[in-house]
Amino acid sequence: MNKPNNALWEAHEGGTPLMVTVTIDVSEAKEMFDQLCTDGRRRFDAITEWLRESGRRTIEALLRAELTILLERDRAAGVPNSRNGYRSRSLSVAGLGRLLLRVPRDRRGRYRSDILPFRKRRTVALEEMAAEMFLAGLSTRDVSRILERHFGDRFDSKEVSRMVAATSAELDAWRRRRLSAPSYRVLFLDGTHFKVRRGRSVETIPVLVVVGMRSDDERLEVLALEIGEREHKRMWMEVFSDLIARGLDAEAVELGVMDGLAGLEGAFQAAFPNARTQRCQVHAKRNALRRVGKREREEFRRNLDQVFYAPSEAAARRAFVELRGRWEKTHPSAVAVIERDLDSLLRFYEWEECYWPSLRTTNPIERVHKEFKRRTKAMEIVGGEATTYRLLAYVAMTMN
Repeated sequence: MNKPNNALWEAHEGGTPLMVTVTIDVSEAKEMFDQLCTDGRRRFDAITEWLRESGRRTIEALLRAELTILLERDRAAGVPNSRNGYRSRSLSVAGLGRLLLRVPRDRRGRYRSDILPFRKRRTVALEEMAAEMFLAGLSTRDVSRILERHFGDRFDSKEVSRMVAATSAELDAWRRRRLSAPSYRVLFLDGTHFKVRRGRSVETIPVLVVVGMRSDDERLEVLALEIGEREHKRMWMEVFSDLIARGLDAEAVELGVMDGLAGLEGAFQAAFPNARTQRCQVHAKRNALRRVGKREREEFRRNLDQVFYAPSEAAARRAFVELRGRWEKTHPSAVAVIERDLDSLLRFYEWEECYWPSLRTTNPIERVHKEFKRRTKAMEIVGGEATTYRLLAYVAMTMN
């Protein structure tokens, strides 16, 4: 494709302000399109190539003007200096691809461009794009392949990891953000597990997650992501202390929805004295059904659903009496699992009926876990702790 004859790329070198102008008249545009084939894709590819060439010429004009400003300052200060030809340099730019630039030089070697990234072959925007592609679910191999195809620049896995690490400040700031406003009425608590590399070994570790329901618009937000050694009471107490230290109003929390981890309910109520607790019905049902033989399991499940999905708390308690009468002699341990936590399993009835589906279980947080697993599905091992935090924080930020 021919370059437009009367496009003006001019860096005015008479000092500031610096102006770069591009003009294309209608007749020139018509001539340009007449030279192209009728195929739409090829036409747009030609336009893209023209934009790439235009971008290269614009950057080079800015570099020449930048050097001119330096030489004028040297001349005003009585420092002898002059132009000294050019050197070649490549730069990959988001939206333009890989550009081969002629960078001007000065005799004294003082010129260092503020326009071009120092000692980098890519713009910050392109590196951020690569990092976001990885965080969004692509492997380092896929990121490298796509960027090489579209930008002519190959990224190896170490480079992608470095670019992801560059995003850590924003992600860490999100994880440590203040929670002073708004307040949160309900906290959903649960943990999930990932294989994480620690030194030369690979360990399966829990990630403790807290999702809060806002008081103002009842929207759900991921409030905490913490890696622990084990999912136990002490770790959860540290998570609660961190939430409060970040400004979460402990007295505004009315309910905590959780599984049956030993000591978790007590730790939660110690941190949030005004809150009640709701045991997750899915966890409790799963725990009870493990104690029932396969042949009777479906009938037990139906009887238990009559308890959990009764139209009122009174009806639920009557349904439990019937369940106990039917199964206590043959499966006492299964009945005991439900009876032990019956009050907590039915706590959601204290809320308005519109909240019941959301408060019965930790399903809101399970959806977060599902997205975590989807993101890491292609990764047999997530990486180190820092990478794990970045991946999960990015997923949580996008879900929020």
